[in-house]
Amino acid sequence: MFDEDFLKQLAKDEVRGNFPPFHTGNIKQVEKYVKVIVDRLKDDHQLIVEPDFSYYGSGFASYIPVRISKKDKSDTKALQERNRMTYYTKGLLVYISNLTPYWYYGASEWSVTTENGKVVGGSSGFIRPESIAEVNKELWGEKIDRVKDTFHQYRYNLLTQEELAQQVDFDISVRTVLADKPYEVFDFFFHWSD
Repeated sequence: MFDEDFLKQLAKDEVRGNFPPFHTGNIKQVEKYVKVIVDRLKDDHQLIVEPDFSYYGSGFASYIPVRISKKDKSDTKALQERNRMTYYTKGLLVYISNLTPYWYYGASEWSVTTENGKVVGGSSGFIRPESIAEVNKELWGEKIDRVKDTFHQYRYNLLTQEELAQQVDFDISVRTVLADKPYEVFDFFFHWSD
């Protein structure tokens, strides 16, 4: 479905799309557009929506990662050890491309540790094409449908696991610390270099 020229453009971090703001080629304009989508996701007061527009604090990412968890903590377990509290969340991780109007999501786990009420540590993972199959449908079914509807309203297309898992058989390099050759289509849409 995605030809070599298109994937080469993504590998060069070129913005591509045929409607505003993508047609401008300006990534800052796309990020403003993504902020509008994230704000719409935050309208669901049963969810905690946490975007990272800082590229994990350094480097460049071809996507904006957004952690989504439940306000009722039904996806979170807490473990207390003296004056430390660690919260383990099994939520959704959404990747929103800032190069082209596509997105993807999957199950992910992260933790936050506090000591005397102050955050002192944490961890977070990444998703891959197979992560979508790991989503707890019972816990997330209705909510993920609302998330999909929001992206659809903003003309963002949900990629499929089959599309993203395809290995690329032509020689293109991607600046990424998240994968090694042979690359999958996923690595062109969602790459990060520190």
